[in-house]
Amino acid sequence: MEKSCKEIEQMLVDYSDGRLSPSESSEVAEHLEACERCRRMLNALQRSLELTGVIWADGLAETEAIRIPIPQKARKLRWPRYAAAAAGIILLLTTSIVWHALIRPAKNEINFAEIERRIVESGSAARLLAAADLLAKYPDAKTIVERQYRYVVKTYPETPAAAEAKSKIQ
Repeated sequence: MEKSCKEIEQMLVDYSDGRLSPSESSEVAEHLEACERCRRMLNALQRSLELTGVIWADGLAETEAIRIPIPQKARKLRWPRYAAAAAGIILLLTTSIVWHALIRPAKNEINFAEIERRIVESGSAARLLAAADLLAKYPDAKTIVERQYRYVVKTYPETPAAAEAKSKIQ
């Protein structure tokens, strides 16, 4: 009788550790040949166990023993399955936290998009300031020029053109 995926999944940890009888092992192997989903699950389990082994070997997972009372019914289940699942979850969480920490840019770091934005703003501010300076030569445009300087200061406050426009307002 062929076992279902759910039954095979329950056997994958023992299969990976070589703890199954030869007949069970061949039954799991035959199922894995035909079932892509279970093969992927076995690959993921093996990667998790390998990474967990590295963590344990490096001494990164030294912890105190914690005793948790287990109901009598649950004692019949094999503990390595739960240990592997817990180790996989811990590994997944640790990997996720490290990954997020590595991909998040530092607060003081500047990326290409920010550099490009600053260049565009500086260019726009400089062009507006140059136009206002040209208009400043005409006495009738004094109000327009002052409004243009204030606009540059307000809209592009971190640019050199804004600093120059601010000095011209005062």
